[in-house]
Amino acid sequence: MSGSESILFSPRRWLPTLFRRAFDSWVHVKVFPQPLSVDANVTTCYVLARPSMTDRAMLDSLTRRNAIPRSHSAPRGLESTERNAHFSLRETRMSTTPPHLQRLLSAVESGQVDDVQLVPVSIFWGRTPEREAIDGTRMRWLRVWAAEGWGGRSRLRKFLAIVFFRRDVVAKFDEPISLKLSLAQGAAESLSPELLQRRIARVLRTRFRTEREAAIGPDLSHRRILTDAILQEPRVKTAIAEEVVARKTSEEKVVLRAEKMAHEIAADYSYPIIRVFARALQALWNRIYDGVDVRGTDRLHALAKDHTIVYVPCHRSHIDYLLLSYVVREAGLTIPHIAAGANLNLPIVGSILRGGGAFFLRRSFKDDNLYGEVFSAYVHEVLKRGFPVEYFVEGGRSRTGRMLQPKAGLISMTVQSYLREHNRPLAFVPVYVGYEKLMEGGSYTQELAGSAKRKESIWGLLTALKDMRNERYGRVGVTFARPILLGEMLEGEGVDGFQRWLDDKGLRRRTLTELSRQIAERINGAAHMNPVALVASVLLATPKHAADVTQLASSIDRLRQLILRTQIAPEIAMTQLSGAEAIEYATKMGYVERRSHVLGDVALASETAAVSLTYFRNNVLHCVALPGLVACLIVQHGSLGRAKLARLAREFYVLMESELYLPEWTADSFAPFDATLAAMVDDGWVMAERDASVISMPASGSDAALQLETLASTIRPTLTRHALMLALVVRDGAGSKSRDAVEQLCQQAAQHLAMTHVFNAPEFSDKTQFRSAFDALLRADLVKLDSASFVHFDESTAAWANDAVFLLPPDTRAAVLRAAQRHVASDS
Repeated sequence: MSGSESILFSPRRWLPTLFRRAFDSWVHVKVFPQPLSVDANVTTCYVLARPSMTDRAMLDSLTRRNAIPRSHSAPRGLESTERNAHFSLRETRMSTTPPHLQRLLSAVESGQVDDVQLVPVSIFWGRTPEREAIDGTRMRWLRVWAAEGWGGRSRLRKFLAIVFFRRDVVAKFDEPISLKLSLAQGAAESLSPELLQRRIARVLRTRFRTEREAAIGPDLSHRRILTDAILQEPRVKTAIAEEVVARKTSEEKVVLRAEKMAHEIAADYSYPIIRVFARALQALWNRIYDGVDVRGTDRLHALAKDHTIVYVPCHRSHIDYLLLSYVVREAGLTIPHIAAGANLNLPIVGSILRGGGAFFLRRSFKDDNLYGEVFSAYVHEVLKRGFPVEYFVEGGRSRTGRMLQPKAGLISMTVQSYLREHNRPLAFVPVYVGYEKLMEGGSYTQELAGSAKRKESIWGLLTALKDMRNERYGRVGVTFARPILLGEMLEGEGVDGFQRWLDDKGLRRRTLTELSRQIAERINGAAHMNPVALVASVLLATPKHAADVTQLASSIDRLRQLILRTQIAPEIAMTQLSGAEAIEYATKMGYVERRSHVLGDVALASETAAVSLTYFRNNVLHCVALPGLVACLIVQHGSLGRAKLARLAREFYVLMESELYLPEWTADSFAPFDATLAAMVDDGWVMAERDASVISMPASGSDAALQLETLASTIRPTLTRHALMLALVVRDGAGSKSRDAVEQLCQQAAQHLAMTHVFNAPEFSDKTQFRSAFDALLRADLVKLDSASFVHFDESTAAWANDAVFLLPPDTRAAVLRAAQRHVASDS
């Protein structure tokens, strides 16, 4: 056979081309990062982790599809020595330095080319964590066996991976490595060529491993080994010994109970379940949602390479569990272990959720020390291995739309695990999730009105899914906010070791409070101001939840621009729809009714729709809190000196700060206040006089005055609650009522007030709102509690109460004072 015939019939010649052409049309690839960019002005060579004909063909396809240097052409400037611009880090079974790397280094060192950039490329065909055993059908077993894992791959496994996972391929192009810079560093350290080559190879191996961990998760041991590790934890052993003594039983029985707890808690990753989830969720989103808008995944890719990630999202709906896993997987990252309430550990459903990464915890385990230690040990083992974790810091779903006060339990376990032992830095990633319609919307309203919470059941779940099929839920927004690097945060708080964390209760409380505040504030700072929330914010501030369409559209447009300038939510995602388009959108979603009239169309919300809209207004209430407060002060005072306006605004902002998780106003100068006031002056919300030293209200009866009143009304329900609580506190003598009594009186007065003077939305008198309001009084040092939880205050609190009541319209102000006086009379 001649040389040309040998080349023609050599599979190594024609198979890669055949594969590449097939991949061009047959394989669906998610490429990261997006947009993909490789500097074509620098000689480029791509590096794969392992020798693989299919991976080389896939790389060839990708570099042809994208506007980047080709992998199967000679590198620029090296046409005489190199045929292809790619090589594998491990070209043989021996872990030697690739000859290709040696030649490229020599070319740069000799001046043949100025520089060569090595671009590591990781290609994953299907992704599954390692697990102990696989059961089920042969096809299912083959799928799991063929999926990307931590072991090697035969040609058969690669072939099956192409067949099974042609729609589940992820390609990641890492940051380039400059050989010119590497040579300069090697010369500075007097490294021999061999040592320099080994260093570059080691950096490449590390890059490939971190990308693999980010895509398929750490090399996690199977459940039995994980359970054994939990039972060997010293604190678990101590808890077992204590229970043996307390219950007067055998150690064997207590160990079995602890083992049962571990299995009750632990996730049990199943790749078939994850793949079914992915396909089912894709179909579900397409059926009920118009799209999922995701922001911030770029920072996730950077973090996942060398950090253990703890996702801490807000909790709006049961859909959150599925949505976050779906979004993370679509971003090409490992689905996290997700903390779920034991109420979701239903027959059949619990096993499915567990296979998708859920681990279960009881609502409370204060009275079961053994369970608490087993659960804490499970969290520690998962974090120690570098696996991503997700939990909802609020503990439960928010029924009002506001961010709930974070629960310290899981946050404390995470910090304790990190201080005790960690192999990688740990990053909390706050996540904002915003909806335009909720599947639980009706049940939330009923629960706030006093109905018992519905117990989860399989029938209830199936009914909910059936109902969802007949509804459209608009769009969903998900933002991965700025991460909190735990090591840096602990250093700033003065936490310098695990033992001090255990010993210093005050330090522990302060640190957890600050960490919880930062998480909640960053979640709120990444809010999605969707058209439903924007319309709700303005329409619910009108007297009868109705407005002229043209005027409403103008108010929405002005509020939209004002929010963008306040700096309260630095990562806010603002809808691109105009005011008129937002009204039309809310009408299509069923929230707004449009009625024609000869003097101009009117947009209005029915009582039922208005109650639903309060949820979405509350999602973004923190975004309008500061401008609404400034508007309230100007409306009630008419005009104020700028200095006095800033002082009064700061006093009431402090009360809202902890309730709405706003940025802290700690200094006299506060950038969001300055930005808000400047924007309100520029856009004509208020008037500036005497070189801006006096701020006054626009002319009475003007459109500007009416819009300022509407802006003030956005925050009045919140201010009314604070005024009501302060009035009830100061109407009695110090130490005469307990905190619980004050909160109960506030709720009763709010219920009465809602029926007579304030929009009667169930969330206005929700007890959790008054709990948050009282916490705000404590943090502002306006009240103090004695050892029996009775409330004490001084004269300054009475002055605050008078100022707070003055911010309300006259009729509401009189109603609040009457309610306070009525309670005093009834007590006497």
